[in-house]
Amino acid sequence: MRKLIIITILSIELIVCPKMFGQKRVQTVTPCLKPFYHGVASGDPLSDRVIIWTRVTPDTNQINPISVSWIIAEDTTMLNPANSGVVITDMNSDFTVKIDAMGLQPNTFYFYQFKANGYKSVIGRTKTAPVGDVDSLRFAIVSCANFESGFFNAYKSLTERNDFDAIIGLGDYIYEYESGGYDANSAANRTCVPTNEIVALMDYRARYSSYRLDDDLRNLHQQFPYIIIWDDHEFSNNAWKDSAKNHQPNEGLWCLRKQYAKQAFFEWLPIRLIDTLNPYEVFRDIRFGNLAEFIMLDTRIHGRDEQSGTTGSVVNDSARQLLGTDQFTWLGNRLDSSTAQWNILAQQVMMAPLKVLGVPVNGDQWDGYPAERNRLFNHILSNNNNNIVVLTGDIHSSWANDLPSNSYNSSTGAGSVGIEFVVPSVNALAGAEHVPLGASAMKAQNPHIKYAELTKHGYVILDINKNRTQADWFYVNTIDSSSSATTFGASFYSNNLTRCLQPEGTEAIPRNSVIKFQTAICPDNTPSNVSDATNGGVFLGVYPNPVQAQLFVNYFIPKKGNVNVKLYDMNGKLVQLFNEGIKEKGVYQSLFNIESLQSQLYILEINSFGKSVRTKIIKK
Repeated sequence: MRKLIIITILSIELIVCPKMFGQKRVQTVTPCLKPFYHGVASGDPLSDRVIIWTRVTPDTNQINPISVSWIIAEDTTMLNPANSGVVITDMNSDFTVKIDAMGLQPNTFYFYQFKANGYKSVIGRTKTAPVGDVDSLRFAIVSCANFESGFFNAYKSLTERNDFDAIIGLGDYIYEYESGGYDANSAANRTCVPTNEIVALMDYRARYSSYRLDDDLRNLHQQFPYIIIWDDHEFSNNAWKDSAKNHQPNEGLWCLRKQYAKQAFFEWLPIRLIDTLNPYEVFRDIRFGNLAEFIMLDTRIHGRDEQSGTTGSVVNDSARQLLGTDQFTWLGNRLDSSTAQWNILAQQVMMAPLKVLGVPVNGDQWDGYPAERNRLFNHILSNNNNNIVVLTGDIHSSWANDLPSNSYNSSTGAGSVGIEFVVPSVNALAGAEHVPLGASAMKAQNPHIKYAELTKHGYVILDINKNRTQADWFYVNTIDSSSSATTFGASFYSNNLTRCLQPEGTEAIPRNSVIKFQTAICPDNTPSNVSDATNGGVFLGVYPNPVQAQLFVNYFIPKKGNVNVKLYDMNGKLVQLFNEGIKEKGVYQSLFNIESLQSQLYILEINSFGKSVRTKIIKK
């Protein structure tokens, strides 16, 4: 059973540096973003459309739908819109808004904005994909961001770079553990929300909400389109199609937890819904003219058989699957029909072999599914699918690998099926946890591995042109405090049609002109008198609503005071009182048991420093 009250503190205020309240470090959020506290985002850019996203935080009447207008234009004045419209959001989508903005021009920067309840959001910037002949492209590649591991300085650095077209997210956008349950960084002293392990839909929604209140992540989403897939921690550690290592019997049915995790992922991230009959699938393709096609894969949830180590009859079963039959067939068709020069496979776990004394070391990687890897390699070679580039996250470390066939020659690179770039974590626990030996020893025992770095956090810049594809590793100088400082680590490239890697001494020079864009602290034309201190607070989320037993309330109070949470029936009678005590200014998460109340409509009120804010809930 969970505790009756779960409380975690953040802060909503406009300051430059994090502050300390008691023993907790709190992140900063700007009140003038109201009601769009989580900012804006875009994703899955095509040549004529792009997903734009926001989330409206209602003040009152949370069960009522909210009308949201949107606009997208080629300049920030929004005077000549390319498209616009009005949509309705409500509690069924957690008041998130996701628009597939169509009718756009290829290879064009666009700016977009939302309006609700008389307020405007900040302006976001995005860019459509090109068509036809494309000279060059640049992407930022990220994975594995655990809120409690430290600051998201990789995101901060990328926001300041402004020299790439889009962000490729390879999963572990969030982590599912309870507070302190995985790699808590005492120096950074950041606390995840909610503090329990996330299992229910309201848990997953609240965890995404807390991440999206982080300044660096919110600003990065505002500036660049995201192309994203999930890994295991958006669900539970070492997940597979029918369960996960970190899923316990007392946490309910896996099929329900998996459904909740998928729903929250699609609500809170700017990913396109591809198939209305099977809406929560992430494998899809994004094309960038004739130069590159990104084939986004799900090696984690869709078709993966259970992990069973790296040796034995189960692992070596020829029928064993990682992708699933339908996804594998889809992948083969995409590779065979692609007209792009470079085929980029964005996926979750390391594809290249990783062995110690000839024995694979990690059954969660493709090493645990050798028949599936052989099927893929054989398909690539027999169908002459050239210029295969695999992008991988998951293991919190950096690798540059050839993908060796049975005839691979490590001296010349002959017999390599393709290349693989593994990106470091944004800040999650250093990758040495996944590897039994040091980087030098692993390279010596695996000659197809050309680069390995196991301890640093950061990101990769992928630079693609007609002659070669190059990956540049950059590492943040710290995750203990907020900083955008980075250090160049290494570069490797593969020339056109060579299928193997070569080292490069310097990072690639940006070839694309990226329009300058200043991230606004506050939206333009927002009423100047906006202040969260005019009432008793803000309801950031009330889950679930309608509610049967336990009500999860995510709320903000604008100044220090004694906090009472009250429930009234529709006749104005006080039926339940929860005294939260003296609280500092900040964001709180609490869980209230209201199972004993009758089924009807109620008013939920937060009262602090003599002022109050209300919303409606339905008790089932």
